[in-house]
Amino acid sequence: MMAEENFIGICASPLLMFSYSDPDSPSSQANIRELLNLTEDRPELNINKNQRCSYYSSLGCLMTISEDYKVNLLNPLDHHRAQIKLPDINMVKTSVEGINSGRKRYDHMITKFVLSSNPFSSPECLVLVSYYETVSGWGFCRLGEDTWTYVAWTPILDLIYHNGQFYAMDCSGKILVCDVEDPKQPKTTILLSKKIPMVPMYGQTTSQSLYMVESAGALLVVLQSRPSIGSIETTRFRVFEVPFGRDHGWEWSDLEVKNLENRSLFLGCESSSFSVDGSDYYSAGCKANCIYFNTKWWEWLSLPNTNFYPAVFIFNMEDEKVEQLSVPNILQAPLHTSWIQPQPPSS
Repeated sequence: MMAEENFIGICASPLLMFSYSDPDSPSSQANIRELLNLTEDRPELNINKNQRCSYYSSLGCLMTISEDYKVNLLNPLDHHRAQIKLPDINMVKTSVEGINSGRKRYDHMITKFVLSSNPFSSPECLVLVSYYETVSGWGFCRLGEDTWTYVAWTPILDLIYHNGQFYAMDCSGKILVCDVEDPKQPKTTILLSKKIPMVPMYGQTTSQSLYMVESAGALLVVLQSRPSIGSIETTRFRVFEVPFGRDHGWEWSDLEVKNLENRSLFLGCESSSFSVDGSDYYSAGCKANCIYFNTKWWEWLSLPNTNFYPAVFIFNMEDEKVEQLSVPNILQAPLHTSWIQPQPPSS
């Protein structure tokens, strides 16, 4: 199951994984991923697999799903040696018709991925994924198991592990608890039924997304909004703190966070979102009080400004301006980019 080598690679700063444009081998572009180190603004590593894969990131680890539904966890800085096999993504214990039929594309099976701990140092690690909206819900497995356990629910927008518990956000903006304490009877319960205030902006139809991210011990909900017809520069964000322990007498507007102070948020479209503290030396190069976000492939298809390729943008919480992060040799096609969370050096 697990390679003997420990998780020896340490991500010293947030890494951006993106599709690399190789002029010498255009046919292999979809298989090549490169990691950009924000601190030194240079490529960190080249990942080139013989088989097409979809990639997801959580806690500094990568999960890959190949065309034949094989799933592996790997260390992005030492991917040749440290790997953990997980159940095939279509091997699911469920009565829901179609989810394990093998008819879906490998890259259309899940929408989110999150770990409870580093799988290379914690054998008790749990892996959660949210399934594509055609079947809805979420599933989990433990290291060494040969199937995923599926739990039905409405489509899930985001997943996170916070203070020993898995949480989910559904499409209506409700926050849910994903309870796997009893693996034979996993369940989903509503933590907060009061929905995030997703209201139209700019007086027109708005594309909106929700993310959950931990920052300085608090669980935050991030609302991203952009006019359906408009450029990336019109993207706006609102940030709210989840009110644990407060049942009544509050509104989301009372919990809005206007200033992230020295922290930066990194939002993952299909991977785990995270935050870093700019005062830590291993997160040097990150802009404080900013939100880093990636272009989704469906947004890329609708963008009127063809100068913007699937790339990375930075939203400044203070002046609400958006700037593009320069990424050398990024593939000019609607393929996913992902953030890889930094892992601080052990003491």
